[in-house]
Amino acid sequence: SETATVTFHTANGDVIVTSEVARTGQARRQGLMHRRELATHHGMVFIFETEEPQRFWMKNTYLFLDMIFINDAHEVVGIVERAEPETLTPRGVAAPSRYVVEVIGGYARQYGIEEGVRVSFSPLGTALP
Repeated sequence: SETATVTFHTANGDVIVTSEVARTGQARRQGLMHRRELATHHGMVFIFETEEPQRFWMKNTYLFLDMIFINDAHEVVGIVERAEPETLTPRGVAAPSRYVVEVIGGYARQYGIEEGVRVSFSPLGTALP
């Protein structure tokens, strides 16, 4: 599957996450459902067609996940930490985002990823319906 490198430029240095790319509606809906493991420094980047408040749920998702919300300016605008597996609660942050990176729960805090951190992607491209 398609992958991209997501680099978080934290106060402690760059944190690099090798990410599967969820570019299409189908891929975004599937997300990380049914996964039994997710390696450290690996995740998934969701690309949306417009920058707006995004919502996620954890249906059929078996891992605690951090959801890192990123705007058009490539800045972290909010984080949902350790989202509870197999729940239907809509999760998101108030600020609009264009990209969301999902990593294993606790990762953001462990590696100093917080609101305001700059992000770069290579390569990424655009969202598809």
